[in-house]
Amino acid sequence: MAKRAFLMGVLSVIGCFGQNNPTFYPTAAHVNLYFPHLADGGPVFGQWQSSVEFVNPSPTMTAHVQLSLFGDQGLPLSLDFGSGSFAVHPFSIPPSGRITLRSTLASGTIVEGQAVANSDIPIQGTILFRNIVNGKLGVELSAPPTLPTSRYLSLATRDLGVALANVSGVTKSFVVTAVDSSGTAVATTLITLAGFGHHAFNLGQELPDLPADFSGSIVITPQVPGDQVLAWTVNVERNLISTLPIGQLEWPISHPDRIQLVFQRLLAAASSLSGINLNLQPPPKLVTPSDVAAASASVNSNQNVQINLALSELVSDSPSELAFLVAHELAHIAQTRTGMNTILLPNEATNKEADADLIAMILVLQAGFDPYGAPGAIGKLSMANGSSGLVSSNFDNLPDPTPAFSAARMNSMLGVITSACTYVTAGYCAADKAAIHPHFPGSAPL
Repeated sequence: MAKRAFLMGVLSVIGCFGQNNPTFYPTAAHVNLYFPHLADGGPVFGQWQSSVEFVNPSPTMTAHVQLSLFGDQGLPLSLDFGSGSFAVHPFSIPPSGRITLRSTLASGTIVEGQAVANSDIPIQGTILFRNIVNGKLGVELSAPPTLPTSRYLSLATRDLGVALANVSGVTKSFVVTAVDSSGTAVATTLITLAGFGHHAFNLGQELPDLPADFSGSIVITPQVPGDQVLAWTVNVERNLISTLPIGQLEWPISHPDRIQLVFQRLLAAASSLSGINLNLQPPPKLVTPSDVAAASASVNSNQNVQINLALSELVSDSPSELAFLVAHELAHIAQTRTGMNTILLPNEATNKEADADLIAMILVLQAGFDPYGAPGAIGKLSMANGSSGLVSSNFDNLPDPTPAFSAARMNSMLGVITSACTYVTAGYCAADKAAIHPHFPGSAPL
């Protein structure tokens, strides 16, 4: 009965795909939102208030969010947003809903730190800072969340405001270098932060030898290559404060955050399948810092998904390629929980991998990723599987009756897309094709 319930659940969800638009999220929506600075309180002649605001872009799913606060020394920071003073604030946002958490100016001295919001589906966020002088609004500015990066670049003057945060639980050091308008490095300093620590400063405080008329840029990098830096900057000039463009690199990206984003989007897509629960509790130790490009689905009593950082780094800047590989592992868990080797390919009961590819493609489509990322991912794995030692010879921890990254499997991807479109109905794939690949020929499934 459980097997049949799951299969019917898959087909019932697939059958209604054609009535919905693909699940695309705004560019800025993420499951991990980092705010390198927040401030609350102070004397009446100079108070700061922070308002953290979130929007759920999904029209159908509720977002479950946890906002965690850390002080300068990395310890949990308790702030009152109107419901009591806590360091962790859980809340939910209804579909297409919005929530605002506004600090209550509870401290007689200015309290500063950083904040991290973790959500089970992508959400958008911003933080609003208000400077209140003797009860009147002085300065107000807002800033979007950012992501960790291997290098942060910003326009700079001597008065530039900088917020620097450590996203690691252990002490890290960061190099801040001032570069003049001709591109010459003129000053540098090393700032050490405790695990989850925070430091806010004006550039001239850390680099006192900068001339008063300095105009150029700053570069912030971790002292240890491979570490990540989290930063914000604000322009301070002629008594005006204004935000500056986010200075994180486009890529290399933060791969742990990319893995979490892809994984949570796929889980959200899978949650609409009746007959089985693919949500993994307790949450998996999803990210593994291994130098072997591999992913696995544990199929014992502690069913789990593991994605090695090397795998995300191999597919690099393509979330759709990574999404297919993660969805493939979720498909193996679905197979195990139903007790079926093949769920959607009953005539190929021994080919778990082909069945997992098809289930994965359906999840990829429903989650709003590009299905053509699948052959890209397989191609990169095949390329690296030759002699580099980068890819595990047994990519899954489940038996694969065919060479996992063979040309035959690559060539099967177009058929998998076609089959997935058959399951999800042509109407849905037509809408997907119009949004993602409008210039493809009519004969292409997407």
